[in-house]
Amino acid sequence: MLPIDSVDFCNLIDLKQSNVCFFVIIVFFSFLVTTTTVHIAIINKEELMLRRIDSEVVFCQHAWMIKYAFISLFCFITLAGCASPPQGPMSADDLGFDVREYVAITDTKSGASANWGDVMSSVAEAEVVLLGELHDHAVAHAVQLAIAKDVLERWPASVVAFEMLERDEQVLVDDYMDDFIDAKTFAALTRSTSWAGEGSWGAWYQPIIDVAKESKGGVVAANAPRRYVRIARIEGYEKIDELPDSRKVFVHYPDELSSGRYRQRFWELAFHNENEEEQEEIDVTNIDPDDPMLPVFRSQQVWDSTMAESVALQNPTVDKKVLLLVGQFHIEYDGGIVQELKKMLPGVNILSISIQKEVPEEDWSGSPKIADFMFVGEDPKR
Repeated sequence: MLPIDSVDFCNLIDLKQSNVCFFVIIVFFSFLVTTTTVHIAIINKEELMLRRIDSEVVFCQHAWMIKYAFISLFCFITLAGCASPPQGPMSADDLGFDVREYVAITDTKSGASANWGDVMSSVAEAEVVLLGELHDHAVAHAVQLAIAKDVLERWPASVVAFEMLERDEQVLVDDYMDDFIDAKTFAALTRSTSWAGEGSWGAWYQPIIDVAKESKGGVVAANAPRRYVRIARIEGYEKIDELPDSRKVFVHYPDELSSGRYRQRFWELAFHNENEEEQEEIDVTNIDPDDPMLPVFRSQQVWDSTMAESVALQNPTVDKKVLLLVGQFHIEYDGGIVQELKKMLPGVNILSISIQKEVPEEDWSGSPKIADFMFVGEDPKR
């Protein structure tokens, strides 16, 4: 079972592996430092005795210690030449191919293969486009960038909303869009520089914001501040109601918790045990009020409801589309955001796209389906 504080299930980020050579060097240098320290301790002890006998011998000991230190330093510098620091995330340009032609696309309604043109034809009819990502997936971010470019080129009044930005940061978004601050300052003030790993903001998210800026489109900080999400988990939605109106605008919660496969998957993920071949089926039709996962799901739903409301407040139309960049768990299988959007905007035309590294093992073509379109594309190896 996941710990109670493991709230954001869509933020499952693979940690980058350090360069092997770099690791070996660090270990080797640590050994040299440790060895040198031991020698220094021995020398200091010897010096206390030798100083009484012969000051010349003490000088020889110092000379030997300095020589050893220089040898160690030389070895470290020489070996460091083969080390390269861990590489940052691959941007769309780093991939070296047009992602529109690279990814395998499936129309989940028919189960047939589709192409980029098919997707854009569906986008043309949509008012809301949900782009579900794995946060550490370079190809997914390249897909999002390509869709944003194509949408904003054809429908320049469209808006891009970000899970990665919280509503109380909208003023910083506006400052950047209006050229009062630069991109580096914006990332620093929103603490987004390493949102999905070191260097991820500049490689993946900032380029999409810049496309919207250049196209005179809109950018929306869509998510709830984490401090309010935490309150919802620990003290319940009633505590959120106590916020003054000036702060309550930053957060929204659902009237009723989402149900169906979305809720089922949430509990299954929380209790997933990789050591068990078959997972025990969990019935979450009626949740026990004492279930330890209920507060966690309640906080997850604050994210769902707040982001859905952020989209709804933009009054999306076919000519002013709203693209939402979000972790795929929130939107898959009629996810929490989808359910909330349907409540807030009855009849709205939603297009959901799930972008995967590989075809999921679970039944993605059942009812409800994983999304309207499933994109699959593995990140290339460097």
